[in-house]
Amino acid sequence: MDEKLSGKKLLQKSSPKQVRRAKKLRQEMTPPEVILWHYLRPKYNKSFKVRRQAAVLPGIIVDFYIDKKKIAIEVDGKIHNITKGDDAKRDVLLKQAGVTVLRIPASRVFANPQAVAELVHLVYLGEIDPKLIEW
Repeated sequence: MDEKLSGKKLLQKSSPKQVRRAKKLRQEMTPPEVILWHYLRPKYNKSFKVRRQAAVLPGIIVDFYIDKKKIAIEVDGKIHNITKGDDAKRDVLLKQAGVTVLRIPASRVFANPQAVAELVHLVYLGEIDPKLIEW
């Protein structure tokens, strides 16, 4: 990818259309997203700020995003079994923009949301490399 398209240049202001879409997605979060948000929201998480349904790149909205460390958190439900190719393309674009992508199966969120939130915290602290996480 061209240097002009890497890093911070891709992380730019979102279009009004994308902002409206992100707002709509925040109102229609999936059950595992709602559960994980409970543990990541400011009331319970004092370590870092998390945005939900964040427009990160043009055309790309991620489930959760930590601006300070450029970490995108995606909760993958059954639909992601169908959209794996699209997810891989999005991940490549995010990585080219310097964003770390952490994909979490919805089943893990349902099973132990607090442990998933703790894992996100460890990734934020740099204590765990998300590339090494196997679900």
